[in-house]
Amino acid sequence: ENTLSGTGSLVKTGTGELTLNGDNDYSGGTTIDDGVLIADNADSLGTGAIANSGELQVGEGELKNTLSGTGSLVKTGTGELTLSGDNKYSGGTTITGGTLIADNADSLGTGAIANSGELQVGEGELKNTLSGTGSLVKIGTGELTLNGDNDYSGGTTIDDGVLIADNADSLGTGAVANNGVLQVGEGELKNTLSGTGSLVKTGTGELTLSGDNTYSGGTTIDDGTLVAANVNALGSGDVDNAGTLKLDANGAFELANVTTQSGATTELAKGTTLNVDSLTQQADSTLNIDLSEANGESAITADSVTLAGTLNVTGIGSVTDSWTPEAYTYTLIDSDSAITTDFDDLTVAGMNREDVDFLTIDGKVDEADSTHYDLTASLSWYADRDNATTDAHGTFTLSDPDGSFNVAAKLTDVDDTLDPNSTWDGKSLTKEGAGTLILSGDNDYSGGTTINEGTLIAASTTALGTGLVDNNATLVLDADGEVSTVGGITTHSGATTQLALGTSLDLGDSALIQEDGSTLNVELNSDSVQPLITGGSATLGGNLVVSDASLQARASDAEFQSFKLMDMDSAISGDFTSLTMNLTDKPDYLTVTGTINPEDQSEYLLTEGLSWNATATSATPAHGTFTLGAGDSFEVTSVLGDKTGNGDWDGKTLTKLGAGKLTLSGANTYTGDTNVQEGTLWLAGTGTIGEMGSQQAVNVAAGATFGGSNGTTVNGKVTNEGTLVFGDSDETGAIFTLNGDLINMGTIASGSSSSTPGNTLYVDGDYTGNGGSLYLNTVLGDDDSATDKLVITGDASGTTDLYINGIGDGAQTTNGIEVVDVGGVSTSDAFELKNEVNAGLYTYRLYWNESDNDWYLASKAQSDDDDSGGDVTPPDDGGDVTPPDDGGDVAPQYRADIGAYMGNQWMARNLQMQTLYDREGSQYRNADGSVWARFKAGKAESEAVSGNIDMDSNYSQFQLGGDILAWGNGQQSVTVGVMASYINADTDSTGNRGADGSQFTSSGNVDGYNLGVYATWFADAQTHSGAYVDSWYQYGFYNNSVESGDAGSESYDSTANAVSLETGYRYDIALNNGNTLSLTPQAQVVWQNYSADSVKDNYGTRIDGQDGDSWTTRLGLRVDGKLYNGSRAVIQPFAEANWLHTSDDVSVSFDDATAKQDLPANRAELKVGLQADIDKQWSVRAQVAGQTGSNDFGDLNGSLNLRYNW
Repeated sequence: ENTLSGTGSLVKTGTGELTLNGDNDYSGGTTIDDGVLIADNADSLGTGAIANSGELQVGEGELKNTLSGTGSLVKTGTGELTLSGDNKYSGGTTITGGTLIADNADSLGTGAIANSGELQVGEGELKNTLSGTGSLVKIGTGELTLNGDNDYSGGTTIDDGVLIADNADSLGTGAVANNGVLQVGEGELKNTLSGTGSLVKTGTGELTLSGDNTYSGGTTIDDGTLVAANVNALGSGDVDNAGTLKLDANGAFELANVTTQSGATTELAKGTTLNVDSLTQQADSTLNIDLSEANGESAITADSVTLAGTLNVTGIGSVTDSWTPEAYTYTLIDSDSAITTDFDDLTVAGMNREDVDFLTIDGKVDEADSTHYDLTASLSWYADRDNATTDAHGTFTLSDPDGSFNVAAKLTDVDDTLDPNSTWDGKSLTKEGAGTLILSGDNDYSGGTTINEGTLIAASTTALGTGLVDNNATLVLDADGEVSTVGGITTHSGATTQLALGTSLDLGDSALIQEDGSTLNVELNSDSVQPLITGGSATLGGNLVVSDASLQARASDAEFQSFKLMDMDSAISGDFTSLTMNLTDKPDYLTVTGTINPEDQSEYLLTEGLSWNATATSATPAHGTFTLGAGDSFEVTSVLGDKTGNGDWDGKTLTKLGAGKLTLSGANTYTGDTNVQEGTLWLAGTGTIGEMGSQQAVNVAAGATFGGSNGTTVNGKVTNEGTLVFGDSDETGAIFTLNGDLINMGTIASGSSSSTPGNTLYVDGDYTGNGGSLYLNTVLGDDDSATDKLVITGDASGTTDLYINGIGDGAQTTNGIEVVDVGGVSTSDAFELKNEVNAGLYTYRLYWNESDNDWYLASKAQSDDDDSGGDVTPPDDGGDVTPPDDGGDVAPQYRADIGAYMGNQWMARNLQMQTLYDREGSQYRNADGSVWARFKAGKAESEAVSGNIDMDSNYSQFQLGGDILAWGNGQQSVTVGVMASYINADTDSTGNRGADGSQFTSSGNVDGYNLGVYATWFADAQTHSGAYVDSWYQYGFYNNSVESGDAGSESYDSTANAVSLETGYRYDIALNNGNTLSLTPQAQVVWQNYSADSVKDNYGTRIDGQDGDSWTTRLGLRVDGKLYNGSRAVIQPFAEANWLHTSDDVSVSFDDATAKQDLPANRAELKVGLQADIDKQWSVRAQVAGQTGSNDFGDLNGSLNLRYNW
């Protein structure tokens, strides 16, 4: 609030706000380094220059200081702030309220202006961009120019002087109150103009006024074009036009005085009328009036009219409903006072009226009272009827190529009214000039029609009268019906006769003549009538063009159809030299051929056909390319043979393009190559490529497919980089024959379904695999199983990956299932099986038989595995079966996942097993209750299927339990508790090694929970010596999974129930120092029930048969030691030996063939461990246990127990 004076300067630092309130006169200037400097009044800023790099806020006053820098100026408050300095600040200006005044635009710096108040500017050039809701006021008598692309919306006021905007966009969006002069160059001025000021159109551009304006100062057009798009756009003042004024509002303009100066143009667009006080057309001016939508009222009404220059009238045909034989008078200008002058020239549609020979047109001031300017018009055809000065004639000349004229009146013979000196016959029509003549009346003139230039459109069925049409240019029949009255049509060389869509032609007994070099153009669709042209005779030549037609998508060439274009009374002579089809959706393999019907030469037919068979009168040149899009298919039932080649095709090569399917079902004889580059080429029925002995090539590109159904043949060499398919999915036993060599770099696959294999690819030649693959479907059973097959009469070499898609229950094989039959010599590595093939219990591998060079799928193990049967129960098929004598037993190769399923089952069962001491530990004293936890982990090894499957399992278990009920009478006690455990086990299963040395592995996992209860009776409640009885029940539920190579991953659920009853008697033997040795003989019996879901693997094998009951008994002896430290036993070592006998029948069935785990019925078990009492309540126990038995069975585990007593 201090007052600042002196010659020093003020520097605002920091990002904060500083407010100046004093009436300061310091002269050293002000610097704003950062932040905000606030001055409610400009007087607070002293008299020096201001260098602003932050923000300057000023409320009111006169800021004479010069502003510079990158900072911004903010006008605050509701007062007035005047800027009078020549300012260069660039940070922009913000007006939050009140009024900001700048006598010159230079005071506003160079940045954008955001205006929410009022901005007053006197003169200069305001290049700044204006935005915001505020207004702009032009003050003073000077000129102010706006250059920015402004969008301020508060409106514009011109108090005085001149406001200049080169583009209307500079004036924002609000209304303009003009009391001075507004000069605008171009653009669209949507703003509403009001006030007493004037509008001046400057520059050569176009300015459109679309507002509902009321300004009264008048309008001046200095240059360019001013378009009035609203009937009130020009306000109420005079209009002085020195450029171009276009009234285009489709309504009635009410103006004061309108003057069109020399060289200027005033234009009334269609639908527009003008009412003025005075209309002045100066010499060399132009008045354009479009009468296209005239309604009979005068186009211009005025108090007074002065005419000169040129009148140009367009759309004259709209001032009457139709052209009648009588002359028609239309009042163009209606004046309240006499019109004493006239136009110097009258033009129609830009043509001098002398050139519009088909109309008799006159424009003049009426002779009665001179207040009307009238247009008088009539067809020259009828001119002599009213003794007109112009002789009647039938010539219609339209010289403008873009011009057209429609004659809706009826043209009839007028020879009885003609002047005797006339050179016209009164009944013939001649079309001249490059423009278009439209005849739409019901004409009956009989002298004929001659078309020398341009276009004549017959828009009605009788438009051409009854005479002959002599066409030297273009004739279009567009009558939407049958043209039936014409007395013949002759189309000369270079001319065109066209039948538009929906139009037909009946010449009666007259002739159609198409001379050489002429064109007949017909537009067709599926609704076009047949025949399209009828008549007495036809002489054909030149070109036939078929437009707007579409070739319907046919399923095959057997469905091709013909369209009868002509049906004449006599034989057609000559023929078209070419046929052009302007088709939509045209497949490249289809064409249309125009021919005279050989069976009835009075008919001309358009016949669908293959482009392969195209002739000179076909729509397309002959070629051998068949392109079908995705989802499209087409069958060629006819025979494709060699054709005469052309510059683009050799006449004998077939190329398949596109993702769609082409089927050949004929015995084709073409000798060129077959190139399947995209999509599918298929042979069906009797489909054949090439004749027997042909050396032609079939090339299948990568991504493309080639194949054939049963009985189809390729005579030639096949090179496959894509997919070669033999047989259809609905065929069984299909044979696809290739009489030639086969090179496979892609994929060969049977088309049979996996449930019905039996297709054969027969290669009568050599086979070479070049990294390709072969996919076959096979019933996986014994040697006689059905299978797809590759038969090669020659040699087999190279490398090919074989993939088998198998079904079936599996069976032991001897030689195996023959999948590749080689008549010549096969290399030992020509084929390699790349996927794991399992069926039932067995794994099949691919074997080469060196003696016959054939390849077999067989399930057989290495010869040193002399146990050929294994622990396997085959499915019961209802009777005894004696296998054939195959020369000796062959041990099968078993699938590896047998052990994975068994391992999951065995682990779930095994981890339910427990004894009283596993749970309770060594107890030498009574406890009212306890809680306990046990963790167990181990590794088990076993075999299955008589040692053909090795199983290695790793398992873990975490168990919790606690007593919930206790009873005792001082001597005996009974304790009841609950328990729960989580188990997790992984099994790795390895199958036996195949005869080829292959060996596969699989893995299984089971995890889940056991919930149970237990109850224990002790005869001695205090020391637990003597007899005891323990029992428990557990229910388990588990998640199982098996991973097995190509068989994929399978998941299933299982459950288990177990009940145990255990008894024993503990003998205590006292030792020195109070130590004790205890002997406890034990007996236990456990019943278990296990159940698992049935699953089906990727091979379709049903895997089940895991449900069953089992009994396990245990006899054992436990030895416990009790070692004292002082008065308390702290260490209790123990050992336990058990004999276990089990009826466990861990088995699994694969399609009813059952395999069993080689679990020994009797197993020996040894446990050793140490228990330590931490205090009177806590104890901990560690134990190591192991089991062993026959069949390489072993189990080793360790456990850790923690117990709390109370």
